[in-house]
Amino acid sequence: MAQLENKFKVSLLAASVVAVLSMAPTASVAADVAADEEAEVIQVRGIRGSMTKSVMDKRAADQVIDTITATDIGKLPDTTIADSLQRITGVSINRSGGEGSSISVRGTPQVMTTLNGEQMLSAGSITTIQPNFDDIPSTMVNGLDVIKSMQAKTMHGGMSGVVNLKTVRPIDMDEGLTFLAKAAVADGSMGDDTDTKLALFTSYNWNSDVAAYINVSRDETHLADYTVGSTGEDWGFNASEATGFVVDEVDANGNGTTDDIYYAFQGHAASNKFIERERNGINGSIQWNVTDNLQLTGDVFYTDMEEYEYIAAFNASQDWSGVTGWFTPDADGYTAHDNIVLNSETGEYETLDGAYNSFHAGTIQARRTMSHSETHYTEKEAVNTNLQLDYDDGDKLKASIRWVHGEAREDQSQSVVDSYFNSGEQGDRYYLGEGGVPISPSNPWGYQGQWAQLPDGTPVEDSHYMIPIHVRYGSKVHYTMPIMTVTEADGSVTEEVLGSNVDRYSLTSTNLQGYYSDADLDAYRFDVSYAFDWDHLVSVDFGARYAERDVKTEGWYGVMPATNAYGDPFLARWKDSEIGAPFTGESYIAPISFNDEVLAGKIKAINDFEGTTGIGSLYFVNPKAMNNPTKFHEEVYGVPNYEMLTNANTYDLTEETTNYYLQGNLDGEVFDLAYTGNFGFRYVKTEFDINQYESTSETTYEIDGQTYIVGGGPGSPNPIGPVVNTKRDYDDWLPSLNLSLEITDDMKLRGAFTKTVTTHDALNLAGGVTINRDKSCNVTAANGDTVFCATGASQTGNPYLDPWRSKNYDISWEWYFDDSGIFSVGAFYMDIESFISQETVYLPQPDSDGVVRGYDVNTGEFTGVTPTTTKSNGDGGTIKGLEVGYQQAFDFLPGIWSGFGVTANYTYSPSDSDSRDYDGDEMPIADNSEHTSNLAIWYEKDGLQARIAHNYRSKQFKWIVNKAPYSFARWQDSTHYVDASVSYDFNEIVTVMLQGTNLFEEEQEQYLQWKDLVDKRFINERKIQLGVQVRL
Repeated sequence: MAQLENKFKVSLLAASVVAVLSMAPTASVAADVAADEEAEVIQVRGIRGSMTKSVMDKRAADQVIDTITATDIGKLPDTTIADSLQRITGVSINRSGGEGSSISVRGTPQVMTTLNGEQMLSAGSITTIQPNFDDIPSTMVNGLDVIKSMQAKTMHGGMSGVVNLKTVRPIDMDEGLTFLAKAAVADGSMGDDTDTKLALFTSYNWNSDVAAYINVSRDETHLADYTVGSTGEDWGFNASEATGFVVDEVDANGNGTTDDIYYAFQGHAASNKFIERERNGINGSIQWNVTDNLQLTGDVFYTDMEEYEYIAAFNASQDWSGVTGWFTPDADGYTAHDNIVLNSETGEYETLDGAYNSFHAGTIQARRTMSHSETHYTEKEAVNTNLQLDYDDGDKLKASIRWVHGEAREDQSQSVVDSYFNSGEQGDRYYLGEGGVPISPSNPWGYQGQWAQLPDGTPVEDSHYMIPIHVRYGSKVHYTMPIMTVTEADGSVTEEVLGSNVDRYSLTSTNLQGYYSDADLDAYRFDVSYAFDWDHLVSVDFGARYAERDVKTEGWYGVMPATNAYGDPFLARWKDSEIGAPFTGESYIAPISFNDEVLAGKIKAINDFEGTTGIGSLYFVNPKAMNNPTKFHEEVYGVPNYEMLTNANTYDLTEETTNYYLQGNLDGEVFDLAYTGNFGFRYVKTEFDINQYESTSETTYEIDGQTYIVGGGPGSPNPIGPVVNTKRDYDDWLPSLNLSLEITDDMKLRGAFTKTVTTHDALNLAGGVTINRDKSCNVTAANGDTVFCATGASQTGNPYLDPWRSKNYDISWEWYFDDSGIFSVGAFYMDIESFISQETVYLPQPDSDGVVRGYDVNTGEFTGVTPTTTKSNGDGGTIKGLEVGYQQAFDFLPGIWSGFGVTANYTYSPSDSDSRDYDGDEMPIADNSEHTSNLAIWYEKDGLQARIAHNYRSKQFKWIVNKAPYSFARWQDSTHYVDASVSYDFNEIVTVMLQGTNLFEEEQEQYLQWKDLVDKRFINERKIQLGVQVRL
């Protein structure tokens, strides 16, 4: 079996540059740099200095750009790169564990990331375009640019912009030694563990002839990330009173009719979830002025992160049964809406009889109650290197040659455990004997419950057992756990709260999966600039670039070997006591009690479910016992686990890009007004070589010379089959124009036009087909296996997708009323050629036994086809908006007031797409907020620095959830985040810092269509950090 090499190989270039850095103090200088040509160097310290430098950079730029400057070496204004970027107009972020992670610019995630002006590989975004900065310590970065209009010479690749990470240029440091050390500890309001952070920076500048630095960072963070709401993602049904409840024609809400429909979640859950991250980073640079005209630069940027995600969740569900109406709403526990459907023949939306109800309070009749444990282990590692030679003749000619190399990998393994404390018979789940004959419930120690009930409490005998749990969604999710009556083996009767007794639990089902991803990048570029003694056209830039990026991903399922009653060896993905062996039908995993010795030391009681009340203490397989997911499975089941590749997430892709550009630079006067600008074009040729893998119908697979049966109920994948190779290419001519007119000495009017092209995420181009299967179809194969029927499928990759293309327009007015003050108003318009469309087509997809049946889970019918989502180029759309910014230091005020300052901005960004919701209303672009704002009030005087910052983001559309014939818009509600920091310089050497993030413990809430139909809440903690900095 093919598998990516799990050891990361640091490139020869990286090792070479590191070696040069270590020898920098002994390097000889080839020539002195003339004193009269020494460049002006600005060393930034403090909030005011940072603001001033950012204003200077924006004012001098020949394009639409916003910048963030570190307040000291490696000290961004916020704790993470993404959190700092959100302070820029038009930038919004997503959060992981409460920390800023990925970003969008002007409503689109198609944003390119560069490092000091050239493409980089980040381990957090190997297969995606959207930047993700999870794995990069913020102390490695000294500044950030968000470039919103491209120049022809600018590195292209983002539809809405480019984020450029800037590191220290050692030749710009003070001469001699600079040393800085930072250490900090942080505590969260919800977790018990303490974070630690350490950063060391050392540079030496030898008379501005040779300079070098090295920066080392290490973070250990623990993040609370509780989740409450529905189980899974978009797991839900239309529950009809006519046919969806325990009997037909049920008046669930007592309104006298039986024509209502409810949105029914498959289950309700509350998760205790924590994320632990260990980040390490090393970056360094050496610059050598070889002669008066030549400068050699070498850079290394290395990051490594280990992440553990621990989840322990209470889950009460209807167990994927045909009874989708598994609840009785309270009198105030639902909201009635018009029953609106799209008439496919007329294209009009019509209102039908009855109501469509959103459920938010009532008694659920659970057919499965379990403790669910997950551990995700992820390792990310990347190295980016740069070798660059710059030439400047001191007059007209400048030239540069550059080689950028990057390597990145991301490996993940994930262990999932379901542990019942109901018996399992509620959902017809049994431990099976020979021929598939039930021997006992799948959890023989679990609670049986009672017969399903009608809304008036009348039991429906001979229907199915259930466990009644009351749930109410309010500011928290309130659970009422029932008192269970249990007859013990000795005949005694015990009463206990559901889930409170560890003796009722069994480890019922587990599975293991993961992936290996890696990427390589090599880019070679040559740039030339030549100046003229002309009016208006003052210089010309031209250049060429060639780059090759290789991406390879191998997705796998963990499978264990077992034998059936005939002695035939087979492989099982699902280690599940209720699934029968192929051909013979008996269970190949026995129920495992939580009291079993094999689980000794692996069980933990947890009562911490933030955002809920009433759950109490439940028992879980401790997620931390699965730190090594594969080892856990081998310990519990006593056999090795193998990794079988899956076609849906196994692919390799090579992208080659060839670029040529020509740019003219302008400087002059028009109608006695000074202006600057540039115009030009960039030619981009993109070539793809994509390998996808089909899933075969083979029913055997060989490992180490042993042939095993695969497929069927045990869930091992069919072997991946032939390679499907696709080669394609396309060309783009990308014109650009940037103009800046000085209306007065302190006012500028800017305008820009840019055409952009952006490739897709690798998975969107190269991923395979994933089929969702469920056993609720109640089909038995000819060999006695329980058949898992295909109920839905997703085709993740389409190599013929055209790239993202956009025409972008900008105009802005900027008033620079002092060195650190600016007021600006800008408008932008993006005309996007095509958005990715998630189409649903109906295709024949095989069930677990290879037979195509097409089971419809809503109607119970076999249609011969399965709804399959696929990606295609849909209609285009527009994003437009207004950006307003204001920044000022109040140093003109008397006394203490002179230390204050303010930074504020607002972005208005309406958008449209071809997505339509339940009411037929047109939806905006996904992940775009129409309104975003930032307000920061700061103070700096006499060594004291303080800042409090507020970020607002209005609700954002996520995607459409299709539950035929209805389409529900999934929204994330508006958020307010408040952060604050204070520091004090005791002297030039020692600074003490206190910082607080998410001070009011803001949470993120997602809902379907209506605000009372809450789908998920993500609850994060407040963090308080105390640190000290020493600078020499």
